[in-house]
Amino acid sequence: MHYQDPDISKLISGFAKGTLSSLEKKQLDKWLLDKQHRRLFNKALEKEKILKKSFEYDRYESEKVWDKLDKQLFAKNMYMQWLKYAVAITLPLLLAVSVFYLSDTSQSDVHSHTITPGVKKATLFLSDGSAVELDKEKTNKVIEDGQLIGVDTLNSLQYIHGEVTKEVFNTLKIPVGGEYNLKLSDGTVIWLNSGSELRYPVNFVSDKREVYITGEGFFDVAHDNNKLFIVHTKNADIRVYGTRFNVMSYDDDILEQVTLVEGEVGVIVDKQQTVLAPGQQAELLIKNSKLEIKEVDTSYYTGWVDGVMKFKNMPLKELSKRIARWYDVDFYFANNNVAEFGFSGKFDRDCDFNLLMELLERTTNVKIEIDGRTVVVKEVQ
Repeated sequence: MHYQDPDISKLISGFAKGTLSSLEKKQLDKWLLDKQHRRLFNKALEKEKILKKSFEYDRYESEKVWDKLDKQLFAKNMYMQWLKYAVAITLPLLLAVSVFYLSDTSQSDVHSHTITPGVKKATLFLSDGSAVELDKEKTNKVIEDGQLIGVDTLNSLQYIHGEVTKEVFNTLKIPVGGEYNLKLSDGTVIWLNSGSELRYPVNFVSDKREVYITGEGFFDVAHDNNKLFIVHTKNADIRVYGTRFNVMSYDDDILEQVTLVEGEVGVIVDKQQTVLAPGQQAELLIKNSKLEIKEVDTSYYTGWVDGVMKFKNMPLKELSKRIARWYDVDFYFANNNVAEFGFSGKFDRDCDFNLLMELLERTTNVKIEIDGRTVVVKEVQ
């Protein structure tokens, strides 16, 4: 068997799926006697394993992805001709083989080895302005006015109820390339995404529970009939009635979003309240204060809490913001046209950056060049 033999692609696919017959196994073993064949085979399986863990395309995109792969790769390279016949191979395996081959032969301009996913880290600012660095390496006791009000351990900041009787505010800042979660004194749990900031009382002593957020946070609010919970963003107020929801309100975005998973919230813009039901999203266009209510699949907006980034036909200019915040990089687009290219799929938040960029190249018809932490996206001519 040679590289261009269509049968070998089926054998590799069958091995990956565990469906080879005894005869097919012998055929594959014979082909693997060649050292170069073994190298090709091992790298294909290695990449396929990574892809299965970190990346999954929506089904309706599969044919589009295959068409682009066929046009961009197979017609240009004789070494890859055998893949043209691999209709039976799963899409992740096809992508895996193309990615490792292009990397090995320097066909791609993606050469990043230092860009890593975000980690658990944050800075806590106490009421006197002093700062406490939080990370997974140490346990921190939170002291205000000489009293123990909370503790940071196991990557979670937890406040103690009732130790402070006056309204004292703390601020938790999450850097780009970071994330953190905290439990407020009333039992409310909040997950904060990269580049976010939350200001909150260490103990809720007034008749309302009010917090202030910039960036993105997922809230699981403890129910309290006697104290209304209110989340303030730069452009809206969110009245909460014991519920779980996501808020996205970054300063560099043109819109704010409130996505309700369960319970009930009221979104107030210009003194007008709109009540959301589970599965609904309030999207506020900041420039004209226009509020639009949509039915959505909430997993696309809350998956980051569970370590997943999930997108459906999202323009690259918006996708790049989310990737940039998590991997701490800067994106630049060669023109407005390429910035509008859509992407659908999902990947783990710990996905290798190099692999992620190569996948974006092969599925959105773009060329990506990396210089340090700068990512330039160009349209394939």
